[in-house]
Amino acid sequence: MGTKIKGKYAGNCKICGSDWRVGEEIFYQKDPKAICIDKECFEEQGGKFTPYASQGTLTNSTGGGWGKTPIITKLPDCEISDEVKKITEYWDQFFVVAHHKTKAVYPQEDVNGDRFGQIRSKMMDQFMGLTNLIKE
Repeated sequence: MGTKIKGKYAGNCKICGSDWRVGEEIFYQKDPKAICIDKECFEEQGGKFTPYASQGTLTNSTGGGWGKTPIITKLPDCEISDEVKKITEYWDQFFVVAHHKTKAVYPQEDVNGDRFGQIRSKMMDQFMGLTNLIKE
């Protein structure tokens, strides 16, 4: 899927001849190859504009799996019981502990990175699993 990116180099469309300068937003798609400053020309080349793809430059990746398609969440209309509210308070505590423990064990990881989040999530699952042992 294609996206809008800031061109790292000046260029022109091989189909319609439109020009763009460095830093100007252009439509770009790697496969099938489509590139133009004009959306209609881009789409005529087989490009499919996906506004949710991550932004990049011509030399960078123009989007991984995350962020390409929005996730539509439909929440049920229901009352939340006190028991469930208590569980979420525990969840918050586990999250904080897992976050700090992950930082201590993996200090080289960026706390805002996907990998850190995955490690923290796994650690949180392990902590929550240990609560069953403590209760028994």
